[in-house]
Amino acid sequence: MLWTFYSEDKNFLNKLLFLSLLILPFQTFLGILILVYISYQASLKNWSQIKNSSLTLGFIFLSLLLIVSSIFAYKSGEAWLGIVHFLPFFWVFLSLRTIVKTYEQLYTIVWSLILSSIIVVLIAIGEINFHWVTIDIIYKLFGWQLTGEGIPPGRASSVFPYANPLALYLAITIILSTGLLIKNSQKYWLNKVNLCLIFTIALNVYGLILTGSRNGWIIVFLSLIAFAIYRHWYFLLSLITFSGIIVSWASFGNLPLQNFWRKIVPNFLWQRFSDQMYVSGDRPLETLRTTQWNFCIDLIEQHPLLGWGLRNFTVLYEEKMGIYLGHPHNFFLMMGAETGLITLGVLLGLIAIVLAKGLLIIKEEKIEQNHNIIFFSYLVAFGAYIIYNLFDVSLFDLRLNILAWVILGAISGISENVNQNEQIRIVNK
Repeated sequence: MLWTFYSEDKNFLNKLLFLSLLILPFQTFLGILILVYISYQASLKNWSQIKNSSLTLGFIFLSLLLIVSSIFAYKSGEAWLGIVHFLPFFWVFLSLRTIVKTYEQLYTIVWSLILSSIIVVLIAIGEINFHWVTIDIIYKLFGWQLTGEGIPPGRASSVFPYANPLALYLAITIILSTGLLIKNSQKYWLNKVNLCLIFTIALNVYGLILTGSRNGWIIVFLSLIAFAIYRHWYFLLSLITFSGIIVSWASFGNLPLQNFWRKIVPNFLWQRFSDQMYVSGDRPLETLRTTQWNFCIDLIEQHPLLGWGLRNFTVLYEEKMGIYLGHPHNFFLMMGAETGLITLGVLLGLIAIVLAKGLLIIKEEKIEQNHNIIFFSYLVAFGAYIIYNLFDVSLFDLRLNILAWVILGAISGISENVNQNEQIRIVNK
């Protein structure tokens, strides 16, 4: 089915998008190069559409705010380096939303992630269970390496530089694969495609367990709740909620019957949530998330309008605390501190507009019944990014950053196409 679908897709750019996302986790440079070509061709083909879009005006304004913030930054050089994580991706988003217009293209993106995630997890299994170590040429050619014990030790990181980015990547693939499985199961339950999806989801869940990422586990748990509510699966919703209560009971505080529930709940769950799995003594105050967040709040209070400049949190934190930290484990506080509240508000406002349009066409049932669940899974997947960035920052991993803008571009492209078709239908009446 996958090959039939793929071979029948006559759009060359769609095939390139499939290839780009397929190889992105392993050969990031080549994946980005292909994506740049796709965006360039999309811009040439749909320049008038991009130019006349209100979203384009919004992102131009946002870009100007980032430039002004960089000019007046505490360390301007750092800020100009940081702007690279934003402006090119705005262009990718604005370009992709003009070519991702059909539901079949949504499936193209999902299948590329499914196939690549299988390899990513197999590498993670080899890394943790078989202590694989890569030779130097792998790092030179592909930009990633295996240490034989994960990063940090004991937690799978696979092709990513740390366990948490891998957890987010797997959470996204689990969400999108689940949406595709639900869609396919509406007609047929057990066939080759569904068995492939079940295998992929199970493998990705195992990989997610190996990451030891509480953030990733919570994201998948909340996504299951979202699917259960959307599909009106109240029994499953009750089961998921009960499971969450039991895991929390076994993990936190000193509650009655806690030892009983700890015999039922898998050790890796309650020990990780209770912070008993990786015992390293008392953590220095400077490394705690709460310390980083309070520092960001102080920076916002001092420079609320333009901030201190992109990438300047690291400089300021090291000067104050004497310790190097790449980011404050909260994207929204980081952006508020580094670019100011106005820029943060504009960025969130633009993203909110795209998501609101997507939610609206779901609510008004404008999407074809056979495809609504896959579009909904894209909304849930981007919601996973939002939750993740409350406790970490995905911006600095190019692969995760690209995937976020691709997902948002797909949501925007489908929403606009659905609304345009609805207007044409009304006019024709």
